[in-house]
Amino acid sequence: MSPFARFFQAEVLRKGDGEAELRLPVREEFLQGQGLVHGGILAALLDSALGQAVESLGVRVVTAELSVSYLRPVREGVLLARGWVVHPGRHLLHAAGEVLLEGKRVAFAKGVFYRVG
Repeated sequence: MSPFARFFQAEVLRKGDGEAELRLPVREEFLQGQGLVHGGILAALLDSALGQAVESLGVRVVTAELSVSYLRPVREGVLLARGWVVHPGRHLLHAAGEVLLEGKRVAFAKGVFYRVG
């Protein structure tokens, strides 16, 4: 497990067939000055979910591009992130995903991943 994964502590609930689902309880260290979850935390969670979905196809990748849209603020609770592969290209793989809080979408993303192995 990477040092980042040990810090982040997102639990992989499901991973396979180009899809992944991660769970992350909000912790105090994730909050910015206004008491809201920092956008970088949501971006990292989406990057992790999309990356896990892509890697479930049996490839090793790094993130080449990630675009995140934030829909509503988060203060507390348990976040659920879902990622899925949109296009498994030879060198570049495209994925999309969302973060839910109590069934409501709080952010979504699309990403491009570069195959490294």
